[in-house]
Amino acid sequence: MIITLEHITPNAEELISKYSAVCYNSDTTDPIKNNKRIKHLMKVKHLSTLRHAIATFRVEGISRACSHQFVRSKHLDFLQRSQRYCSEDGFEVVKPEMTVVQELCFQETITHIHSTYDALVASGMKKEDARMVLPNAATTELIVTGNLQSWKDFIALRTVPAAQYEIRQVALGIERVLQAECPNVFGELNNE
Repeated sequence: MIITLEHITPNAEELISKYSAVCYNSDTTDPIKNNKRIKHLMKVKHLSTLRHAIATFRVEGISRACSHQFVRSKHLDFLQRSQRYCSEDGFEVVKPEMTVVQELCFQETITHIHSTYDALVASGMKKEDARMVLPNAATTELIVTGNLQSWKDFIALRTVPAAQYEIRQVALGIERVLQAECPNVFGELNNE
């Protein structure tokens, strides 16, 4: 799994502080007050102010099963690698933890699916139809954009220990990046 920050609103915390000053009729010229304002906003959970900054990530090498969980985050926007237009010849998979016996069964199934997909495409079946045999374990790539409130909600929901392992790793990876970029906004999260 590879998580790459593609874009974030420049000086996001400064911008949020500046815009939220309207709510409090506050001075925006003092950087110390601006920093305190951000901390205050997070303390009182005035999270609507976070909607004025966005972050876009590229997430690669996650399973389609994980992407199905991810796209249920309705306040994030997604672009996903198409199995309809892209060849899945030689597709890679994400493997859950398994016993040796489970691993043998899993690998045998994936090998069979590889040959089935290849045979269907070779026989003239369109990729969009041949993809029906592909497993949820097949890897995919996403571009995901959201405002900082949406990211905060996603991280809070998907980093809890009860979250499925793979989506939890995605959320923790995104959280680490956002903590570095916006420490006053994302510093208190972390369910690790």
